Amino acid sequence: MTQMASRFHFLLVALVSASSLAISSPVFAQSEPQQQDIPVYLEADTLVDLDDGTGYLARGNVRARQEGRTLLADELEYRPSQNRIIARGNVVIWGQGDFPQYADEVELDSRMSAGIALGFASMLESNGRVAAAVAIRHANGSLQFEDAYYTACPLCESGENDPTWRIRAREVIQDADDQMIYYRDAQLEVMGVPVFYAPVFAHADPSAERHSGFLFPAVGLSSRLGAMYQQPYYWSMSPSQDLVIAPRVMSNVNPLLFTEYRKRFWSGSMEVEGSVTHEFEIDSDGERFGEEDWRWHLFGGGEWNINENWRWGFGVQRASDDLHIRRYDFSELDKDRGAPIPSLNRRLVSQLYVEGRTENSYGGAFAASYQSLQASENDDLIPLIAPMLEYRRVFDAPQGWGRINLDASSVVLDRKAGSDYARASLGLDWKTRWIAPNGIVLEPFALGRADYYSLRDVPIAGGGTREDDFDRAVGLVGAEISFPLYRAGDVVDWVIEPVVSATLASEDPASSRILNEDSLSLDLDESLLFDPVRAPGHDLWEEGQRVSYGVRATAQWGDNGFASGFVGQSQRVDGVAVYNPASGLFEDESDYIVAGEIEIDGFSADLATRLDADDFDVNRLDFSARYSSDRFTGSVRYLDVSDDASTRGAQREVTASGTLRLTDRWSAIASVTRDVDQGLSRRQETGFRFQDDCTQLDIVYERQDLGISRLGPSESIQVRVTLLTLGTFAEQ
Repeated sequence: MTQMASRFHFLLVALVSASSLAISSPVFAQSEPQQQDIPVYLEADTLVDLDDGTGYLARGNVRARQEGRTLLADELEYRPSQNRIIARGNVVIWGQGDFPQYADEVELDSRMSAGIALGFASMLESNGRVAAAVAIRHANGSLQFEDAYYTACPLCESGENDPTWRIRAREVIQDADDQMIYYRDAQLEVMGVPVFYAPVFAHADPSAERHSGFLFPAVGLSSRLGAMYQQPYYWSMSPSQDLVIAPRVMSNVNPLLFTEYRKRFWSGSMEVEGSVTHEFEIDSDGERFGEEDWRWHLFGGGEWNINENWRWGFGVQRASDDLHIRRYDFSELDKDRGAPIPSLNRRLVSQLYVEGRTENSYGGAFAASYQSLQASENDDLIPLIAPMLEYRRVFDAPQGWGRINLDASSVVLDRKAGSDYARASLGLDWKTRWIAPNGIVLEPFALGRADYYSLRDVPIAGGGTREDDFDRAVGLVGAEISFPLYRAGDVVDWVIEPVVSATLASEDPASSRILNEDSLSLDLDESLLFDPVRAPGHDLWEEGQRVSYGVRATAQWGDNGFASGFVGQSQRVDGVAVYNPASGLFEDESDYIVAGEIEIDGFSADLATRLDADDFDVNRLDFSARYSSDRFTGSVRYLDVSDDASTRGAQREVTASGTLRLTDRWSAIASVTRDVDQGLSRRQETGFRFQDDCTQLDIVYERQDLGISRLGPSESIQVRVTLLTLGTFAEQ
């Protein structure tokens, strides 16, 4: 042998020199005649010519590069005539994928694209990890592993502790073309203990975006439904659409089929879900009553862009009966799919819409129908919106004079039983903001609006109905004045802001003829107190003179300390009450509004309340608080609607939730919604959560008592498991 003892430095040359080695690859040059020989560049502490002249032996901090691939090793033997590269000791290969590959010993072809490795390990996408006694890499990028395992959990460097979970198998194939990982003689180990065995098993490669296969099953035990097992199957129908089919088997009732379909288009997307079963009605104990029938629900929506500014879409929410959704633990508050009319508690909405937005304008057309899920409510009395039209545009007034808003709208409400209603409105409002040299802020405003009404089948006292067509014109003027006062302190910075607003509104000549459809409820708060128009819709008009006044205070200290508070009231100088007695605006002197919030060192709280103007009795109280630390995260909300004028009577409810970290991985979780008036918990959950870098396990006990007599309370135990990167299980 001939040995060169100097350090070999990297130079991009195609000759053997005293500083580097560049060797061509004759085998691959023959198999790809259109390409020139591709050199391998070596760098090492020492380089040895083999005695037989067939290759080279590099030792010490070896680095080999070819076509974007880099190999690091303690020792490398290169035999170009045999198309072989053998690397030994702390082998690391870069450029075969997104992550490096490690091995004790590797034998590769001269392009470092195919070969065999001993003591192999590698990272995959999404923190996936694979290790094997033997790994074989094929030229197409696929990998075959013998005596191997796969996990997404961090591995202990010493090897003393087992990962939270791993899949061990006699043979594993990572198919680069199918983007799948296949197993032979596979077993799932949890904390090193085998818990499941399968002769064949597969899941999508973590690098795959979507792949057909079985999703994680859902299991549970319910007093209403019995023992439950739901096995979803995910079908990737095409790059732009997929389908989930999830049959659910229950011991107390007949099986149920759930499906979810999603599709993307060039200009939008669509998503629909539903369930169906053939069953009787069931109560909280799983007892059947009524008649056996097909029972189902259908939720969905879609939205498409017409152009840069306009879109159209639809939403659908329907159920076969009032209680199907709650019987089978689906949510009535459907997921947000972008539809402009939101779903409501105990009322489903289906809609068709078109909307357009520009920098200074908005337009929309909507049609919608509702389905009530309350047994006491007659669907024939719920109106069909057919249609509702809106258009708003903002115009800049001359310099220093603010802006002018144009607001046009119309709506038609049609009922199978009851009154029909149609309205068209056109309004202009103006507002500007002037700041005096002493800091006083003056915001004058004005509004004018014309409405046209067409009413049919309006009940008449003593019996019968009437038809009525009429118009009205209303308007108002006013101003808001505020004087922010700032004081900087050594510890706390203060801002005190007194605010006064005065409004003069015209009379409503048609108030006795109008059916109130769009302003049925109002709850006075800080945001409404100074609004020129406090009605949520067009039908109610607050005439006469009124004055609103209040004071805001804000304090800020340190990096995270913040607190604010507000106290205010409104007084009617003349005019009549138009809002309901529980609104806070029925009397000439409104309820006092008290609001505040505070944030400091992981704690925050919000308070909003209405106090009776005569005796300071609490008519409404909404308080919420949140706290977060290293070990505990919790929140609580108390809602108290105790206004004596409320037709529903007192309503008091407490909602609380918390997570207590018991160890680095285990936490206790709990939540409750309690009806204080009835003295019972409407919904409560307690359980434990295990969570680490690769696993989440929830074991939860849940009890529901929604106050629906035909449904009754129910109890369930749910087990929810997530093994990260194993989103699907593919069939064999």
